[in-house]
Amino acid sequence: MAASVAACRTEGAFDSPETFQEVLEGYIPENVDTPNDLREQHRRNATGIWKYQEKVYHFYHADWIQIFVAILIFLNFFMECVRRQIDPDPDQTTYQDLWDVLEYFFTIAFLIELIINAYGSWWRTFFKSSWNYFDMFVVGVGIVLLFAKDLPGPLNFVKMCRAFRVFRLFGRIPSLKKILGSIEKALPGVLHAFIIMLLVVCIYAVLAVDLYADYYDLDVPNEPRPPVTMTARDRRYGDEYYGNFGKSLYTLFQVLTGESWSEMGVRPILHWDQEQKDTFDNIISAFFFTSFVLINGVILLNVVVAVLLDGMTAAAEEQKQASEDEEEDKATNGNTDDDKESLKEEVSAVKAQVAEMRLKLREALALVSRDVDLREESLEVAGKRLVGSSPSRR
Repeated sequence: MAASVAACRTEGAFDSPETFQEVLEGYIPENVDTPNDLREQHRRNATGIWKYQEKVYHFYHADWIQIFVAILIFLNFFMECVRRQIDPDPDQTTYQDLWDVLEYFFTIAFLIELIINAYGSWWRTFFKSSWNYFDMFVVGVGIVLLFAKDLPGPLNFVKMCRAFRVFRLFGRIPSLKKILGSIEKALPGVLHAFIIMLLVVCIYAVLAVDLYADYYDLDVPNEPRPPVTMTARDRRYGDEYYGNFGKSLYTLFQVLTGESWSEMGVRPILHWDQEQKDTFDNIISAFFFTSFVLINGVILLNVVVAVLLDGMTAAAEEQKQASEDEEEDKATNGNTDDDKESLKEEVSAVKAQVAEMRLKLREALALVSRDVDLREESLEVAGKRLVGSSPSRR
């Protein structure tokens, strides 16, 4: 778990730095060399409340704290689901006091969590993470709703933002964060494929208005319309389903979903062509909808899925490569540290050997000096003896 969290923090634009050292380096311009003792320098210079910043940072980014916050987020979302099941009507609630207590608890808990996160990473690192902006928005909405139960007009929709608190799980669970990062990198290709698909659907929608907007137009003075020409909403079939571009586009979208598309969107047209005994229009209508389903529902839809999978696979490969590079860098840095330690040990051994050699050299010099002195003394004695024996010989 610890390895997953650490790896996740170093991937993508949504992640926090892995170590407090990186937080400190975020305050140093790129053209300024980072001192080796940056961490110690921060400890010495930190005064007042900021002297606890490093401890708070490591406390907040501990695995068990992240798991605890994720559990709180999930429990808050579960509470919202239970509330909508038991008391769906906000005007007639049975357990309003319980919901208010839980809302106060979760809002205050998330506020405390946000303050701890902001203090530990303040300030550049905190605002560098997009998840922190989302957290501030969610917590801000919760605080507003604590003091303003009934918001006027469109502001009442702010209450719905409480359901989005569950999205904060994406910033806490590594697997969800990886999926979100993969989708983010795959979006450009998916968007291009989706635009092509949308253009084709719009072309078919324009053609459908021209072909089927006037179907079942059987207005006869003083006579009611036949039941087959009307929809369940008492509207003429051609006008309700294909009367304009918007109606036609929505009907074709229903065809793509596969929800009663044949019975509601196509068979009345084929029935009309058969009633009019127009075989050519019947063939054209069958080809129109069959080609629409094959092109958009089978080919282009699978193209969008294929592009999405390709983008996610490429993003996963990039993340894997980045993880391998990071491990290699860590291994290289580790080897460098080991080399430095071994080099220090070798230098210390060499210094000890040099000191020992100096001591031995001094002892050898002392012995040589003593030997020289003894030789000089013996030569001096011999010389004196030689001088003393010279007169007696004469």
